Amino acid sequence: MPNLSEIDFGQLRAGRLARLQTMLKRHDFPVALLYNTANIRYATGVDVMAVWTAGTFARYCLVPAEGAPILFEYKGSIHVSQKVVRDVRPAYTWQYGGTAARDKARDWARSIRSTLRELGLERERLAVDKLDAAGFLALHEEGIAITDVGPATVDAREVKTPEEVALFAINGGIGDAMLAEFEAAIRPGIREYELLAVLSDALLRRHGEGLYTRLVASGTNTNPWLTEAHDKVVMPGDLVGVDTDANGYEGYVIDVSRTFLCGTTPSPEQKEAYRVAYDCVNGMFDLVRPGMTFEEFAGKAPRLPSAYAAQRYPTMVHQAGLEDEGPGIPYPDDDRGPRRIMPERELKENMVLCLECYAGKPGAPFGVKLEDQVLVTADGARLICTYPYDAKLLD
Repeated sequence: MPNLSEIDFGQLRAGRLARLQTMLKRHDFPVALLYNTANIRYATGVDVMAVWTAGTFARYCLVPAEGAPILFEYKGSIHVSQKVVRDVRPAYTWQYGGTAARDKARDWARSIRSTLRELGLERERLAVDKLDAAGFLALHEEGIAITDVGPATVDAREVKTPEEVALFAINGGIGDAMLAEFEAAIRPGIREYELLAVLSDALLRRHGEGLYTRLVASGTNTNPWLTEAHDKVVMPGDLVGVDTDANGYEGYVIDVSRTFLCGTTPSPEQKEAYRVAYDCVNGMFDLVRPGMTFEEFAGKAPRLPSAYAAQRYPTMVHQAGLEDEGPGIPYPDDDRGPRRIMPERELKENMVLCLECYAGKPGAPFGVKLEDQVLVTADGARLICTYPYDAKLLD
């Protein structure tokens, strides 16, 4: 694991911006307007109150394909961003303006046009990641042509820079510590939300930033998966599942799932479900190679037994960086709702993948969620978190 002192944070920021601007040019986007908090951080190196600003349209940046980004910061936090970014200006906001929101959004759109004129890009398309209705209409009324920046941001962020790889290694160690403290805290009588607190405490004491889900479940709450932590008491013999779902040091995602037994003797049915999920995740791990297409990977990945197919996890694989990223790899035969489109992409060296499987029979009193986070290397997959599986469930 690298030391923090070995990471060049100036190079981290410069490398990410260079990748983003390369992809903006490749997709013929002269300038981008970014509101997504992870995109802003990727482009500028600055994050401010990410949970709150993610839903408030309180800050944004303009990133030209050539030249330095301009960050429009929440007014009270300008001093924070000025430590890293040279050009920081107060952000326009309108979200809580009520009937005045439209006029506020028009002022914002005029300021965007003025800044584009300053950059010599007034007549160019503006590539945007997200807007609300008021913002979209205001740009339209101002005559600014917009397009989706997604192709460029996805292509930029899918391959990690050397500094990002080093940060993932550091966060892998944090993830291992989180899982160790979580497993040690499991006992009859503890409540799910108390275990969630153990997980969060282990993260925050190691300079992580926060959990973005509350995925701790025990006993019958493990089937179906995705029931978040509640006041259920863990009972002897319960399976206890956890998905770390955390932003670790410098914001990089720690996304690993484990299921543990509260007790010493699992039932044959618990062991069966655990083995199904274990074989699925490890079978995918063995497949990972640079150059393999997503479709080829999906076709070769292990298939769950038919009894477990109805409650499969939504995807086999997703990517991770400053947030859960995509596109992921869906099951090729998944017909459980809207049609899933297999991306025409391939695995690349220095991608970060999350390989996951849920094994739970419909109506069963338990299920098993397992997930490993890996770095794609020239020789295959390398674990980022190395915390072991529950040996009692694999005997």
